[in-house]
Amino acid sequence: MATSDPNPTLNTQIYKQASDWLVELRVGDIDIAVRQRFDAWLRTSPEHIRAYLELSSIWEDSADPQLDRKNSIEMLIAQARAATNVFPLGSRSDPRPVSASPPGVSRGKTRVSTPRLFAAAAIVVMCLAGALIAWLYVRGSPMYSTRIGEQKLVQLVDGSTLELNSRSRVRVHFSDAERSVDLLEGQALFHVAKDHARPFIVASDGTQVRAVGTQFDVYQKHGGTIVTVVEGRVAVLREGLAQSGVSEGSSSGSTTPEIPTRTDFDGQSSSAIFLSAGEQLTVTPKTEQKTAHPNVAAATAWTQRRLVFNSTPLTDVAHEFNRYNVRQLAVSNAELEQFYVSGVFSSTDPTSLLRFLRAQRGIRVDETDTEIRISKE
Repeated sequence: MATSDPNPTLNTQIYKQASDWLVELRVGDIDIAVRQRFDAWLRTSPEHIRAYLELSSIWEDSADPQLDRKNSIEMLIAQARAATNVFPLGSRSDPRPVSASPPGVSRGKTRVSTPRLFAAAAIVVMCLAGALIAWLYVRGSPMYSTRIGEQKLVQLVDGSTLELNSRSRVRVHFSDAERSVDLLEGQALFHVAKDHARPFIVASDGTQVRAVGTQFDVYQKHGGTIVTVVEGRVAVLREGLAQSGVSEGSSSGSTTPEIPTRTDFDGQSSSAIFLSAGEQLTVTPKTEQKTAHPNVAAATAWTQRRLVFNSTPLTDVAHEFNRYNVRQLAVSNAELEQFYVSGVFSSTDPTSLLRFLRAQRGIRVDETDTEIRISKE
């Protein structure tokens, strides 16, 4: 049974506020300040929670996937106010009958006092608000991942793109001050849209890579992170990194807005290492080293489903192939760790590598349904 709205003006205003929040949270950049304001608004009244959940449910059922602030708000309010199964929270005229007290029990002894009702209501409000804030935090920091052999192209809200390699995970968080990505596992190629007001920061195992508008590859390997710059210029900072003697290159004095400068690291600028297009840096917890003659095309060949090796130890080759293939390569003998591989192979088809290994003297390749074992003859 539906009831009349006790305060149409107030409820219309709440619906309007809830609609504004719904649109902002789903199309805007969500930072800590926004979450705090949303949290405060939810905790103001149970009516706010009801209105937001109601409009959110209506929107999820809508056939139109696009959010437009003016049209969406008008549509949501109209549908919400036309609903016939909504009861106002805290209505003074509850239509449901109050059941009689059980025989032998005094009604006065079972009645809950008004302060206790308010306390219970406050707990419910806080729990619901907390649940919504937790959902909002997850939504505000989306996670992207790939499985073995899978690659994925992700279009970010600022126009930037990131391409995830096989067995990789990232978490993205954009705010008004910066655009940040946590590389939790694996490898990603970033093509950063220019935004002078918000630097783009990639964090990988204690290493920060900061850019404004450029293209670079970040590979988190066991024990270190490899940063390869394809276009533009980036600044790299390792936690606890002391002033390094690594050369900054001929462009170190540039103050072009698109290029990060030492002031971009907020007081830690003395320890930043700058990389330009065609340069590569390997950062470990204790060291940082530029590659003498980096092969940028080889570093990003994975985007073409190719792996390029240049005198690479067989154990490292096996590790790379195992990121792309369910049937894993296993190197049985320690002596084979000194066997080096050079060549270009398909990342998704190990047969090209197996043909190469079988052609080598002293190497044996045994295949099963679950494993490919490489050993000495």
